[in-house]
Amino acid sequence: MADNILVFCNQPLPISETFVYHQIAGLRRYHAIVLGVKKPKGPGIDLSGLDVHLISHGGIRGTVREFGLKMFGYVPQSVRQLLRQFRPKLVHAHFAPYGAIAIPIARQFGLPLLVSVHGTDVTMSDAAIWRSSYFAHRLYLLRRHTLTHMTSRVIVQSDFLKRIVIERHGFRPDQVVCIRYGIDTAQFHPRPGATKWGSILYVGRLVERKGLSFLLHALALLQARFPDLHLTVIGDGPLREQYEVLASQLLGRRVTFLGAQPTTMVRRYLEQAYIFCMPSITMPSGEAETLGVVFLEAMAMQVPPVSFHSGGIPEVIIHGQTGFLARERQTEELAHYIEILLTNRQLRDRMGVQGRQWVEQEFNLVKQNAKLEALYDEVIAEGSCYRRSSL
Repeated sequence: MADNILVFCNQPLPISETFVYHQIAGLRRYHAIVLGVKKPKGPGIDLSGLDVHLISHGGIRGTVREFGLKMFGYVPQSVRQLLRQFRPKLVHAHFAPYGAIAIPIARQFGLPLLVSVHGTDVTMSDAAIWRSSYFAHRLYLLRRHTLTHMTSRVIVQSDFLKRIVIERHGFRPDQVVCIRYGIDTAQFHPRPGATKWGSILYVGRLVERKGLSFLLHALALLQARFPDLHLTVIGDGPLREQYEVLASQLLGRRVTFLGAQPTTMVRRYLEQAYIFCMPSITMPSGEAETLGVVFLEAMAMQVPPVSFHSGGIPEVIIHGQTGFLARERQTEELAHYIEILLTNRQLRDRMGVQGRQWVEQEFNLVKQNAKLEALYDEVIAEGSCYRRSSL
């Protein structure tokens, strides 16, 4: 019988966190008990196949339980009962702020604590967090010192992120382990004959960091030569209305906004895409793309990506082999690389093949989940924890 682990997260699981879902659902030797604070506010992933429990179901009592855990470290009775029933071997929290919030759970039950960091939770500067970030991020800053001493391992997805958590957050090098996001290459695979020349796809949040405005301006430079190109935008966010206006001004009807879509729809549009482009940038706050799972999905389907040389993206896209990387914020250079692929189908197809081979080699879901389970084995064997207490 598989050993249980407790996976702790804020809202299990918004549609933007498919990488967390695939990691949990892909475990083979461990069974995940998913503990979330509350339901996602927006579209969520279907978790019907997982064992999911919530601290708050809304109302005053739910708010009190949530506030008690976050502010005072009070572990609700329902959570204590859950841990006594399933007796997990460790706690694996997703995102640094929720690693800090999980401290009293791990401490009270003497369990090793692992924390996966994913991006903005650690790339944003401390000053920016104090000025404008979420309450949980501020709590993380207050409890970071404790977390660095209590955490058995911090899991990152890129060397770029590894440097940040060591140099800026104070975790020891021996605490930090790089396990890449994994892609299910059986699910994400090309469909011969489905590609449409001139079809460009963007998938990402509609926020400044994802760089959609740079893509719109780049395509505006190309539309006279390529009047049949078309951009499809999948994703939603606070800048959607602004981007729709800009797209209409620059490209007329050559842009379609679809809003947030499930994975099945993303795959459908990747099947048709000739080029994938999400030109993410580094923000003044320090926020940056730490890996970019959507680049991996595109490459798995033999769609070459074009982006900026920013954050952890160069660890995903091999410039000139699996895609192209323009210098950050250089719109004309971005347009130049898109133009190369539009005019050279042979190069585009060769990059597509090489991209899928790269994903199969370095970002295969089964291989990456095997590394995660090996890490669980290691941490459990060490018996590493802050203090032990009887269940």
